[in-house]
Amino acid sequence: MNRFRTIAAVARKDIAQYFRYPSWFVQLLIWPAIFPLIYILSALGMSGPSQEGLEAYKSITGTDSFMGFIVIGTMTYMWANVTMWSFGTYLRNEQNRGTLESNWLCPINKFDILIGGSVISIINAIFLSVVSVIEYKIIYKINFTGNVFMWSLMFIILMPAVYGLSSIFASLVLWVKETNSLVQLVRGLIMILCGISFPISVMPQWMQYLAKLLPFTFGISAARTVMVKGGTLGDASADIILCVVEGMIYLLIGRMCFAAVERKVKVTGSLDRF
Repeated sequence: MNRFRTIAAVARKDIAQYFRYPSWFVQLLIWPAIFPLIYILSALGMSGPSQEGLEAYKSITGTDSFMGFIVIGTMTYMWANVTMWSFGTYLRNEQNRGTLESNWLCPINKFDILIGGSVISIINAIFLSVVSVIEYKIIYKINFTGNVFMWSLMFIILMPAVYGLSSIFASLVLWVKETNSLVQLVRGLIMILCGISFPISVMPQWMQYLAKLLPFTFGISAARTVMVKGGTLGDASADIILCVVEGMIYLLIGRMCFAAVERKVKVTGSLDRF
């Protein structure tokens, strides 16, 4: 019961702070509409004068909606990126504010601080996903297949992967005291390897092996099967299982990384070092 009280207290503090400065609302409305244009306009520009290149693209992706294929990947990428910047750097931000050390001295489970901090990023992710789907239907005229239940399930299966990786990231950031370079590295790997704008089958074989070590690859593939290609959950079952299994592995690694950091700061007293 005390753990729930800790998580709720952290979440209430973050929510109050979040809505005190609501400028985040504007960027979460603008970015989903703008970001896919980078890839959509590139696809149109490189498809040739008669857009013959799009036919090859469609034959490889297995869908007539090349824009739908792209926006599913960019939506997932934006979610992972926003979460890494917020949840992934949560402990470091608390340290910079000067509040982490005093909170760390409280007789609580330290991991609950991180769990409480995930609440606001979940709210962010839900808002971003809903806005993205609405804007893509209105602006890009994309006809999504499936239903709200299936879309929600795609969101749920990606959560272990997103928050597992972010837990690892949050622990490492607290350890090495560096944010920007780690964010750029991880999100760059996701952008290159997970096929956010192209199928991974066009990559060299060794890159495909690396791509399959990231659960986002399977999550994006499952979402495309359900939301763009008109497939059923059965059609996407293999990708769903692999995404969840790898995501849970990342969650476990994240918990282990946090435990290692907790031991380190207890021995070295390094929370007050910047």
